[in-house]
Amino acid sequence: MLPGTGGLPRFYRLILRTGAARGFHTIGLTYPNDRAVDDLCGAGATANCSGDTRREIITGSDASPAVAVDPANSISGRLLALLVWLHSSYPNEGWNRFVRAGAPDWSLITIAGHSQGAGHAAYMGKLHEFDRVALFAGPGDVGPAAGTLAAWFDLPAITPAGRQYGFGHSADELVPFVFLQLNWSRLGLAAFGAPVSVDSAAPPYGNSRQLVTSLPPAFAPTVTAPAHSAMVLDAVTPLAADGTPLFRSVWTHMAFP
Repeated sequence: MLPGTGGLPRFYRLILRTGAARGFHTIGLTYPNDRAVDDLCGAGATANCSGDTRREIITGSDASPAVAVDPANSISGRLLALLVWLHSSYPNEGWNRFVRAGAPDWSLITIAGHSQGAGHAAYMGKLHEFDRVALFAGPGDVGPAAGTLAAWFDLPAITPAGRQYGFGHSADELVPFVFLQLNWSRLGLAAFGAPVSVDSAAPPYGNSRQLVTSLPPAFAPTVTAPAHSAMVLDAVTPLAADGTPLFRSVWTHMAFP
Protein backbone atom coordinates (compact mmCIF):
# COMPACT_ATOMS: atom_id res chain seq x y z
CA MET A 1 0.00 0.00 0.00
CA LEU A 2 1.49 3.31 -1.16
CA PRO A 3 0.32 6.37 0.83
CA GLY A 4 -0.72 9.66 -0.71
CA THR A 5 1.35 12.83 -0.65
CA GLY A 6 2.83 13.36 2.80
CA GLY A 7 1.08 10.24 4.09
CA LEU A 8 2.56 7.49 6.23
CA PRO A 9 1.70 3.77 6.30
CA ARG A 10 0.21 4.05 9.78
CA PHE A 11 -2.56 6.22 8.31
CA TYR A 12 -3.86 3.15 6.42
CA ARG A 13 -3.98 0.49 9.12
CA LEU A 14 -7.62 -0.47 8.52
CA ILE A 15 -7.11 -1.70 4.97
CA LEU A 16 -3.78 -3.34 5.84
CA ARG A 17 -5.32 -5.19 8.77
CA THR A 18 -8.23 -6.26 6.55
CA GLY A 19 -5.76 -7.94 4.20
CA ALA A 20 -3.75 -9.49 7.03
CA ALA A 21 -6.92 -10.90 8.59
CA ARG A 22 -7.62 -12.65 5.29
CA GLY A 23 -4.20 -14.28 5.32
CA PHE A 24 -2.36 -11.86 3.03
CA HIS A 25 1.15 -10.56 3.70
CA THR A 26 0.49 -6.82 3.86
CA ILE A 27 2.93 -3.90 3.71
CA GLY A 28 2.45 -0.16 4.03
CA LEU A 29 5.51 1.36 2.35
CA THR A 30 7.17 4.67 3.13
CA TYR A 31 8.68 6.26 0.01
CA PRO A 32 9.69 9.77 -1.21
CA ASN A 33 6.23 11.41 -1.25
CA ASP A 34 6.75 14.80 0.39
CA ARG A 35 5.60 16.73 -2.70
CA ALA A 36 2.72 16.05 -5.08
CA VAL A 37 3.65 15.07 -8.63
CA ASP A 38 1.46 17.88 -10.01
CA ASP A 39 3.46 20.38 -7.91
CA LEU A 40 6.74 18.95 -9.21
CA CYS A 41 5.46 19.19 -12.79
CA GLY A 42 4.20 22.76 -12.90
CA ALA A 43 4.40 25.45 -15.55
CA GLY A 44 7.12 24.85 -18.11
CA ALA A 45 7.35 21.13 -17.45
CA THR A 46 7.88 18.70 -20.29
CA ALA A 47 4.99 16.67 -21.70
CA ASN A 48 6.39 13.56 -20.04
CA CYS A 49 7.15 15.17 -16.67
CA SER A 50 4.65 13.28 -14.55
CA GLY A 51 5.56 9.94 -16.09
CA ASP A 52 9.30 10.55 -15.87
CA THR A 53 8.95 11.73 -12.27
CA ARG A 54 6.97 8.66 -11.32
CA ARG A 55 9.48 6.40 -13.04
CA GLU A 56 12.33 7.86 -10.97
CA ILE A 57 10.38 7.57 -7.70
CA ILE A 58 9.47 3.97 -8.58
CA THR A 59 12.81 2.73 -9.94
CA GLY A 60 15.49 5.21 -8.86
CA SER A 61 16.61 5.68 -12.47
CA ASP A 62 17.74 9.19 -13.42
CA ALA A 63 14.60 9.92 -15.42
CA SER A 64 13.44 13.33 -14.19
CA PRO A 65 15.03 16.65 -13.17
CA ALA A 66 12.07 17.24 -10.85
CA VAL A 67 13.25 14.71 -8.22
CA ALA A 68 16.45 13.07 -7.04
CA VAL A 69 15.69 9.51 -5.96
CA ASP A 70 18.39 6.82 -5.97
CA PRO A 71 17.61 3.11 -6.48
CA ALA A 72 17.92 2.27 -2.77
CA ASN A 73 15.27 4.84 -1.82
CA SER A 74 12.92 4.17 -4.73
CA ILE A 75 9.66 2.30 -4.21
CA SER A 76 11.15 -0.83 -5.78
CA GLY A 77 14.39 -0.58 -3.81
CA ARG A 78 12.69 0.00 -0.48
CA LEU A 79 10.25 -2.84 -1.02
CA LEU A 80 13.04 -5.26 -1.88
CA ALA A 81 15.08 -4.20 1.15
CA LEU A 82 12.06 -4.61 3.41
CA LEU A 83 11.20 -8.07 2.05
CA VAL A 84 14.80 -9.21 2.59
CA TRP A 85 14.79 -7.83 6.14
CA LEU A 86 11.42 -9.38 6.95
CA HIS A 87 12.60 -12.80 5.82
CA SER A 88 15.80 -12.46 7.83
CA SER A 89 13.91 -11.34 10.93
CA TYR A 90 10.87 -13.64 10.59
CA PRO A 91 12.09 -16.62 8.53
CA ASN A 92 8.97 -18.72 9.15
CA GLU A 93 6.48 -16.16 7.80
CA GLY A 94 7.12 -16.73 4.08
CA TRP A 95 8.27 -13.26 3.03
CA ASN A 96 10.98 -14.75 0.80
CA ARG A 97 8.39 -16.11 -1.64
CA PHE A 98 7.90 -12.55 -2.88
CA VAL A 99 11.54 -12.22 -4.00
CA ARG A 100 12.88 -13.82 -7.17
CA ALA A 101 16.27 -13.30 -8.82
CA GLY A 102 17.12 -10.39 -6.53
CA ALA A 103 13.95 -8.41 -7.22
CA PRO A 104 10.36 -8.37 -5.99
CA ASP A 105 8.28 -11.05 -7.71
CA TRP A 106 5.64 -8.61 -8.92
CA SER A 107 3.42 -11.37 -10.32
CA LEU A 108 2.59 -12.44 -6.75
CA ILE A 109 1.98 -8.91 -5.49
CA THR A 110 -1.06 -6.65 -5.42
CA ILE A 111 0.02 -3.02 -5.62
CA ALA A 112 -2.39 -0.49 -4.10
CA GLY A 113 -2.14 3.24 -3.67
CA HIS A 114 -4.01 6.31 -2.51
CA SER A 115 -3.85 9.62 -4.41
CA GLN A 116 -0.16 10.08 -5.37
CA GLY A 117 0.29 6.43 -4.44
CA ALA A 118 -2.50 5.48 -6.86
CA GLY A 119 -0.63 7.17 -9.67
CA HIS A 120 2.52 5.22 -8.82
CA ALA A 121 0.54 1.98 -8.64
CA ALA A 122 -1.01 2.64 -12.05
CA TYR A 123 2.37 3.50 -13.57
CA MET A 124 3.88 0.35 -12.06
CA GLY A 125 1.16 -1.60 -13.87
CA LYS A 126 2.81 -0.32 -17.06
CA LEU A 127 6.19 -1.73 -15.96
CA HIS A 128 5.32 -5.11 -14.40
CA GLU A 129 2.65 -7.78 -14.31
CA PHE A 130 0.93 -7.65 -10.92
CA ASP A 131 -1.63 -9.98 -9.44
CA ARG A 132 -3.85 -6.90 -9.02
CA VAL A 133 -3.67 -3.11 -9.05
CA ALA A 134 -5.96 -1.20 -6.65
CA LEU A 135 -6.33 2.56 -7.17
CA PHE A 136 -7.91 4.86 -4.56
CA ALA A 137 -8.66 8.48 -5.59
CA GLY A 138 -6.22 8.38 -8.47
CA PRO A 139 -4.43 8.71 -10.75
CA GLY A 140 -5.11 12.44 -11.06
CA ASP A 141 -2.27 13.36 -13.41
CA VAL A 142 -2.78 16.04 -16.06
CA GLY A 143 -0.56 17.32 -18.85
CA PRO A 144 1.73 20.36 -18.55
CA ALA A 145 -0.74 22.74 -20.23
CA ALA A 146 -4.36 23.43 -19.36
CA GLY A 147 -6.69 20.90 -20.90
CA THR A 148 -3.98 18.41 -21.81
CA LEU A 149 -3.57 14.85 -20.56
CA ALA A 150 -0.54 13.14 -19.05
CA ALA A 151 1.33 11.25 -21.77
CA TRP A 152 2.27 8.20 -19.71
CA PHE A 153 -1.27 6.82 -19.79
CA ASP A 154 -0.63 5.84 -23.40
CA LEU A 155 2.23 3.49 -22.49
CA PRO A 156 1.35 -0.18 -23.03
CA ALA A 157 0.22 -1.97 -19.88
CA ILE A 158 1.92 -5.14 -18.62
CA THR A 159 -0.78 -5.77 -16.00
CA PRO A 160 -4.06 -6.42 -17.89
CA ALA A 161 -6.82 -3.87 -17.30
CA GLY A 162 -9.03 -6.70 -16.07
CA ARG A 163 -6.84 -6.97 -12.97
CA GLN A 164 -7.03 -3.26 -12.16
CA TYR A 165 -9.67 -1.60 -9.98
CA GLY A 166 -10.44 2.03 -9.16
CA PHE A 167 -12.42 3.43 -6.23
CA GLY A 168 -13.30 7.11 -5.98
CA HIS A 169 -15.68 9.54 -4.28
CA SER A 170 -18.35 11.46 -6.17
CA ALA A 171 -17.48 14.62 -4.20
CA ASP A 172 -13.68 14.36 -4.37
CA GLU A 173 -12.31 17.85 -3.70
CA LEU A 174 -8.95 17.29 -5.44
CA VAL A 175 -9.65 14.95 -8.36
CA PRO A 176 -13.20 15.45 -9.70
CA PHE A 177 -14.77 12.07 -10.31
CA VAL A 178 -15.49 12.87 -13.97
CA PHE A 179 -11.74 13.44 -14.49
CA LEU A 180 -10.91 10.30 -12.53
CA GLN A 181 -13.16 8.37 -14.91
CA LEU A 182 -11.27 9.82 -17.86
CA ASN A 183 -7.95 8.59 -16.49
CA TRP A 184 -9.41 5.19 -15.59
CA SER A 185 -10.75 4.94 -19.13
CA ARG A 186 -7.25 5.59 -20.47
CA LEU A 187 -6.06 2.69 -18.30
CA GLY A 188 -8.69 0.46 -19.93
CA LEU A 189 -11.05 0.12 -16.96
CA ALA A 190 -14.10 1.42 -18.84
CA ALA A 191 -14.06 -1.69 -21.01
CA PHE A 192 -15.56 -3.57 -18.06
CA GLY A 193 -18.58 -1.35 -17.61
CA ALA A 194 -19.70 2.00 -16.26
CA PRO A 195 -18.94 3.12 -12.70
CA VAL A 196 -20.97 1.34 -10.03
CA SER A 197 -21.90 2.83 -6.66
CA VAL A 198 -20.81 0.60 -3.79
CA ASP A 199 -23.43 2.35 -1.65
CA SER A 200 -26.28 0.53 -3.40
CA ALA A 201 -24.62 -2.64 -4.70
CA ALA A 202 -22.71 -5.63 -3.40
CA PRO A 203 -19.64 -7.45 -4.68
CA PRO A 204 -18.82 -8.14 -7.46
CA TYR A 205 -20.48 -4.81 -8.38
CA GLY A 206 -21.53 -6.01 -11.81
CA ASN A 207 -17.88 -6.85 -12.49
CA SER A 208 -17.16 -3.15 -13.03
CA ARG A 209 -13.58 -2.02 -12.47
CA GLN A 210 -14.77 1.52 -11.66
CA LEU A 211 -16.29 1.93 -8.20
CA VAL A 212 -17.64 5.06 -6.52
CA THR A 213 -19.14 6.12 -3.20
CA SER A 214 -21.13 9.15 -2.10
CA LEU A 215 -21.12 8.33 1.62
CA PRO A 216 -20.04 11.23 3.84
CA PRO A 217 -16.52 10.86 5.25
CA ALA A 218 -16.02 10.37 8.95
CA PHE A 219 -15.35 13.66 10.72
CA ALA A 220 -11.67 14.51 11.09
CA PRO A 221 -10.91 18.25 11.31
CA THR A 222 -7.23 17.78 10.47
CA VAL A 223 -7.97 16.24 7.04
CA THR A 224 -8.36 19.07 4.54
CA ALA A 225 -9.92 17.03 1.70
CA PRO A 226 -11.93 14.30 3.44
CA ALA A 227 -13.87 13.04 0.40
CA HIS A 228 -10.59 12.57 -1.46
CA SER A 229 -9.46 10.19 1.27
CA ALA A 230 -12.68 8.64 2.61
CA MET A 231 -12.26 5.42 0.60
CA VAL A 232 -9.12 4.30 2.45
CA LEU A 233 -7.60 6.78 4.95
CA ASP A 234 -8.28 5.65 8.53
CA ALA A 235 -9.17 9.11 9.86
CA VAL A 236 -12.06 9.68 7.45
CA THR A 237 -13.14 6.16 6.44
CA PRO A 238 -16.80 5.80 7.50
CA LEU A 239 -17.41 3.11 10.11
CA ALA A 240 -20.40 1.03 11.13
CA ALA A 241 -21.72 1.28 14.67
CA ASP A 242 -19.50 -1.63 15.73
CA GLY A 243 -16.38 0.06 14.33
CA THR A 244 -16.21 -2.05 11.17
CA PRO A 245 -15.07 -0.08 8.08
CA LEU A 246 -18.03 0.29 5.74
CA PHE A 247 -15.75 -0.26 2.77
CA ARG A 248 -14.21 -3.50 4.01
CA SER A 249 -16.09 -5.55 1.41
CA VAL A 250 -14.89 -3.14 -1.31
CA TRP A 251 -11.26 -3.52 -0.19
CA THR A 252 -11.65 -7.28 -0.15
CA HIS A 253 -13.14 -7.27 -3.64
CA MET A 254 -10.40 -5.04 -5.04
CA ALA A 255 -7.31 -6.38 -3.31
CA PHE A 256 -7.92 -9.40 -1.09
CA PRO A 257 -10.21 -11.88 -2.92
